[in-house]
Amino acid sequence: MEDFYPRWTMMQSIEKSRVAFLGGTFDPIHLGHIHLFHQVAKLRRFEKLIVMPAYLSNFKRGSSPASFLDRFNMVNEAVKDYRDLYKEDEIELEVSDYEGHLKGISYTYNTVTSLFDEYADDGKINLIVGDDIIPSLNRWYRWDYLKTHVRFFCFLRNREKREMLDAEIHYIDSEIYIASSTDIRNGKREELSRSVLKYIEDHGLYKT
Repeated sequence: MEDFYPRWTMMQSIEKSRVAFLGGTFDPIHLGHIHLFHQVAKLRRFEKLIVMPAYLSNFKRGSSPASFLDRFNMVNEAVKDYRDLYKEDEIELEVSDYEGHLKGISYTYNTVTSLFDEYADDGKINLIVGDDIIPSLNRWYRWDYLKTHVRFFCFLRNREKREMLDAEIHYIDSEIYIASSTDIRNGKREELSRSVLKYIEDHGLYKT
């Protein structure tokens, strides 16, 4: 059996992939997330990026996020702003409410197994993650399955956080954009794009 291991991969060596997925709570989505869309587009490896808000994150069970509908709507507003901010990007963006329909805890395993036949690229689903996720990957539900059925594209902010995992992980240097959903919920609004800010104000979200 082929061994899978983390490696610093030159992106030019990876064949063009069709679709990538990006999950998250997006509570709320901010300019840092929109900047990540741009970083994915710059790879020129994906024809489409599917953004999937979680219904309830397994690692944030104690939190009380904005409703799934509000977070889903805000991601759609952010996609509009992304198109205005990065007009030259050619990647197609789609916002999926799949995990909202499933309800309950949003396990990546359930999503991958359900969408695998349609979106597998050379035997794996392409998943976009940040380097802050890497240390916890082996604690994800059904990691034994995920490590052989998911190809992780990790955008680096801190190379020191890399850990040796028996999975296919492609590390990518990226420009850093500092933004925090926590800061926004506490009243810091300058990290929001125009349409998302308007949605939050119109719907009275994150009042401090």
